[in-house]
Amino acid sequence: MKQSKNNAIQGLRFWAITLIILSHCGFLAQGGLGNNIFFAMSGFFVCQPFTQENFEYGYFSPKEFGRYYVKRLVRIIPACWLCMFFATWGLAFFDFRDFSTENSLLLNMFFIKSKNHLWFLQQEIIFYIVAPFVILIIAAFKKLIGTLKLSALQMNLAVFAFINLLVFVTYQILPKVPALFLYANGSTSPLRLWLFLVGMAFAYLLRIVKLVKENVSEKTVVLCSAFGSVYVVLCLVLSIVSSEQIMSKIDARFTGYHVGWEHPVLITYMAALAIMILCLLSEGNVVRRFMGNRVFTLIGNVSFSMYLLHFMLMLHFTDLSAYRVFVVVYLLSLAMSIAIYNYVEQPLINKTKEYLN
Repeated sequence: MKQSKNNAIQGLRFWAITLIILSHCGFLAQGGLGNNIFFAMSGFFVCQPFTQENFEYGYFSPKEFGRYYVKRLVRIIPACWLCMFFATWGLAFFDFRDFSTENSLLLNMFFIKSKNHLWFLQQEIIFYIVAPFVILIIAAFKKLIGTLKLSALQMNLAVFAFINLLVFVTYQILPKVPALFLYANGSTSPLRLWLFLVGMAFAYLLRIVKLVKENVSEKTVVLCSAFGSVYVVLCLVLSIVSSEQIMSKIDARFTGYHVGWEHPVLITYMAALAIMILCLLSEGNVVRRFMGNRVFTLIGNVSFSMYLLHFMLMLHFTDLSAYRVFVVVYLLSLAMSIAIYNYVEQPLINKTKEYLN
């Protein structure tokens, strides 16, 4: 059954990209928190939370792998490379003659090395490459325990627990395997697979909640919706008041303390829960309507290109005050991203859907 469009999710993308751009312009310093929101979203939606049960079994077929990679390739690469070409010949951000350092256009294009803020894109791309294999592992796990004749609720609970186990295992192991590290900004760091896995786990928790929802009273649903709405609002407020700039004024011990970088796993769990709640809220819910307003939705839709462009543009306005840099860079990257979304991303995505269908 197809899920109706939930623009509140785009609103959360708006919130995340705005936190990141604010941080890079010298405000709030909550860029790490914004990145964690995007990590949670990537993991959550790669598990197709609105499709039928057992979608994972399709990945036993090479054809499904091919469909997955084609969709991701079309969604990411054209817009990404267009922005990189503009950054090279329009902004002198990359060097097309460099083939060894993180300044290299070629190495950044193929995510072998990454410069400045593009470390995040490198993490996302490698996750998207790995994700089908993770889904295949989940499918194998479901096949393995399928002999137990579990109900849909029990099966999803088992998968939710299994993915959380993978979160713990990857968090413990991947930072200890330098051979799997990614190269960014002159140093290496592990693929933060555990953060994406948190989002994947909550896609199954969404299924669990939907199954439980069928057997509870309307009063209970309304009460849970109220608590969920309050939680989302609290998360939005905390994303601002927990910033280093505000916390350090309250207590000097928080100087240099950035919650998104200090507690990435906790923040990603909180973000994943907020994503799940927004998916469950009714269309008339005030929080869902607020997060899904037209402005937030517009910016959320083009947030990918905004992320790519904003930092490159920012380097050319260093003579302005921090406030003016934010306004100029935000509006410029927004205008350019709208054009890329309307004339590159969407047409290619629509053509790909037609081809695959």
